[in-house]
Amino acid sequence: YLQAVVGYKLDETLLELDSTSDEELFPVETANGTTSSMSFSLIYDRRNDRFAPTKGIFSRTFVEYAGLGGDLKYTKGGANFRYYKTLFWEVVWRNNINYGFVSSNEDGVDVPFNTRYLLGGANTLRGYDWFSIGLRKRSQIAYDNALANTGDEDEAEILALRPFGGKQQLYYNLEFQFPLIKEAGILGVVFYDIGYADNALRISDFKSDVGFGFRWFSPIGPLRFEWGFALNPDEDFGEDSDGNFMFAIGSPF
Repeated sequence: YLQAVVGYKLDETLLELDSTSDEELFPVETANGTTSSMSFSLIYDRRNDRFAPTKGIFSRTFVEYAGLGGDLKYTKGGANFRYYKTLFWEVVWRNNINYGFVSSNEDGVDVPFNTRYLLGGANTLRGYDWFSIGLRKRSQIAYDNALANTGDEDEAEILALRPFGGKQQLYYNLEFQFPLIKEAGILGVVFYDIGYADNALRISDFKSDVGFGFRWFSPIGPLRFEWGFALNPDEDFGEDSDGNFMFAIGSPF
């Protein structure tokens, strides 16, 4: 049930911004270059099925150290815990909690912006758009465009805040999964998600949602159709509680 995994990664990143991108918001110099890293994972798996578990636990902790030569020097790590239990009438109680962090190995040097965390989407917070939840950063280009369109400095300041990502993430998913058409492999699900991503996590900032959907274990793999409804949307950033449809292939956890 227990395994340890050691890995080595070597890659080269070259990102370029187009004329409409904000270089202050997305500093490519923090992400471009060679990454040479070692990683270590410790995994404990006592699920009764890897693809459709109905009981058992899964836990994983990992750390990646980038700095064995190369240009980018950071440490990234985290932990994941999942718990599954059949309650009654084949209703499966599914739980997933995930924490991650990233930090720079050099004083005065920020982490690569593309290693930061943003939540939202079919695998984290299903009531919000993909990668829209987390620390926001002011974009001068967005501010100038918003000011030109609205003429309101206060509104422009709000619209200039764009998702940038935090150095930490924490989120939790709760699901109750049940058979709808068992012979066809179609399952129903109701869920609740909560979490956030920021440099310093505060529970008051956390976003949450509820929703429902169905899953089909098709010949090409599990297909997910889910509708999430934000519980504490921020209308200033275009969030609402009207419902967000998500389609994905594979199990969320």
